[in-house]
Amino acid sequence: MSMIPIRRGSKGNRTGTTGSLPRRLDIADLVHSIVNKALKTSTEKMGLRDIKALIQCIKTGDPVACSYCHYNIAKELGEVLGGLDSDVKAVYAYDFDDNLTDINCAEKASPFSPIHMIIWAGRKTKALSALVESIDRALVQHQRRLLDLSSLEHILDIQFIDDEDVRARTGYAALLKSIYQPPIEVWRSGQNT
Repeated sequence: MSMIPIRRGSKGNRTGTTGSLPRRLDIADLVHSIVNKALKTSTEKMGLRDIKALIQCIKTGDPVACSYCHYNIAKELGEVLGGLDSDVKAVYAYDFDDNLTDINCAEKASPFSPIHMIIWAGRKTKALSALVESIDRALVQHQRRLLDLSSLEHILDIQFIDDEDVRARTGYAALLKSIYQPPIEVWRSGQNT
């Protein structure tokens, strides 16, 4: 099992408990929780009878089911990352249309498609990058078992931006103001950003 220390706040390298969080975080359990919540939400949104029906749709490559699942994983992951690292200001999913039921916007989604996300942090840190890499590895293992995807190598395509990128509208930060297909905000800090 992959265990990592929890880092809260942006000052110093504090490791410890906050609220009900354990001193160390079990990434496999975290990923299991993220995926289960995403599957439940996706099942409800698609009006399917149960999660098994959704999983079957995903296994057969249904692009709408894959889009719903990927979007909801991004949404759950954004909430988790925002809760674990106070430097995270907002999390976005991109390459999605607001109307995920439209088959045209989802026709390229598959179980092997990456989940494209942008994380806006006050500053880019190695700790946040390492956390995301650990989550990606655990998510790959989870999806390999759940969906029989033995050749799956990566799921998360996460780009990090910081305050300076947003101010200068450079790199992936420029997408935040795109008029064509802006990323969808899936989580935002309650603090001013």
